[in-house]
Amino acid sequence: MRVFRNIPQPNKIRGQLHRALILITFIIGLCIFIPTLFIEFRQTIQHQNEEMVNYLNAQTYFFESWLTERSSDIHTIANLDFVKGYHYEKAQAFFQDFKDKTDFTDLIFVNKDGIVQFDTVTELTTNGTGVNVQNREYFQIAKKTQQPYITDIFISKVTNQPIVAFASPILNEQQEFNGVVFGTVNVQVINQYLHESRVGFLGHAYILNQNGMMLTELNVRNNDSSSEQFIVDEHILDFAVNNTANDLHVYKDMNGKWVFAKSKPINQGKWFIISEIALFDALKPLIIRFLLIAICIVIGSFFTIRVMLQLSKKIEEPIQQLLTGVGKVQQGNYDYQINEHQLAPYAQEFQELCSSFNDMSTKVRQDTILLKELSITCQLTKLYNRRYLIEQGELVFEKCLEDENACSCIAIDIDFFKKVNDTYGHLIGDEVLKHVANIISNSVRRVDLITRYGGEEFVILSPDTTIESAIKIAERVRENVEANPYTNDHVKINVTVSIGIAEYGRASDVATFYELLDKADQALYMAKESGRNQLRVYDSTKVGTNI
Repeated sequence: MRVFRNIPQPNKIRGQLHRALILITFIIGLCIFIPTLFIEFRQTIQHQNEEMVNYLNAQTYFFESWLTERSSDIHTIANLDFVKGYHYEKAQAFFQDFKDKTDFTDLIFVNKDGIVQFDTVTELTTNGTGVNVQNREYFQIAKKTQQPYITDIFISKVTNQPIVAFASPILNEQQEFNGVVFGTVNVQVINQYLHESRVGFLGHAYILNQNGMMLTELNVRNNDSSSEQFIVDEHILDFAVNNTANDLHVYKDMNGKWVFAKSKPINQGKWFIISEIALFDALKPLIIRFLLIAICIVIGSFFTIRVMLQLSKKIEEPIQQLLTGVGKVQQGNYDYQINEHQLAPYAQEFQELCSSFNDMSTKVRQDTILLKELSITCQLTKLYNRRYLIEQGELVFEKCLEDENACSCIAIDIDFFKKVNDTYGHLIGDEVLKHVANIISNSVRRVDLITRYGGEEFVILSPDTTIESAIKIAERVRENVEANPYTNDHVKINVTVSIGIAEYGRASDVATFYELLDKADQALYMAKESGRNQLRVYDSTKVGTNI
């Protein structure tokens, strides 16, 4: 009977207190658990929605940029003089070299009758030369609209592989249709890009056209390559076309699994990118948190409210500091630092975590600055690179047009640079490039945009500059290069440059930045053809006018 003496009797105060404590603990537990369950569920759904929105936005931006760049590549090629002039040998060499440096699987030159003149397929015993593509959609649309065009997925007549084509018409001097240049990209390449860019996301994305045909993940069902296997279920296509809500959509995917999904139109509404994540993967963190919350509530119920409040205060304030810091970094404020002295009263782990956050913020800021610099700078010459010229040059040009000011472009090429490399080696060639880049930098104005356009060619974009001022700048560059040969302890190399100049407004056929750049390059070509070490100004009546 002694065993039962310590058990409170129901009618005793101690027993009532025990029952009251148990009841209060149970009620408090429910009051904590049920709202927490509801809030956690909503936050999880909201977080998953935001994560999928961010993922879709990033994928959309990446893919739209990729489409724009590839379409711009083909359009640029179609406007090259030797392409317009049907110089097949030179064009074919350029096509092969360009393809090796890009994502294109094949580059094809089609004449105005729809016959393939040549392509760059090398891994097959027979290529597409002589194939009639007149009935292909991209040829007909390019011929009809005379505008660049991106196709849906179709099967290549040469490789028998599913591809997407980027087409651009070739126009002669009278702006009449004279053929098509198009580049093809295997859908495996697109799928690989989407897969590689999903870092940190458990789901996946794929692309559909308006007919429900998949442009990526073509093996989602099985290895059958028939076109019927590329079509998604009707409810998925209907969701992609009609989805306008911001909430997550739930349906069964192509494998019959329940998923959260969001979609977004791309390529001017012609395609749709769909992001999906399995319900279990999305809700797994929520289930784990529910279990942990339940355990914490059971354990925490045995402590007084005062202790819980004090403990929550000790935890909440440093976490809030970290959340504030994370929010600042997400907004791009990489200089934000948490005041570590304010966290001295708190646990050492929080102090170490905040210190690690400060180190991370500093490193992110340094890496961001470095990555930005690397993306726009030629590491050899320390000049801006071609990418920066394309991005900023058009803005500078448009500003000059808006202000009705002149804008000049100076294209510079080192004469006989290949001979320098062949004679002295590429290391000396690199030093000569840096030497010339330094002379150019010291010979122009601060407002001039200097870039290493590629190889031994440099481009100077001079805003608010007439052709007369541009000639003075170019002549100063040419004279300074000629007067300052490259020297070191072992060799002395006399260097000269050929220069082409074009001005917006001087030539009637210069209306865009790309045309200005192209005309300066044409004048440069004439300067080199005329004997090098000289200037030529582009004139619409005569490509290169002697200075």
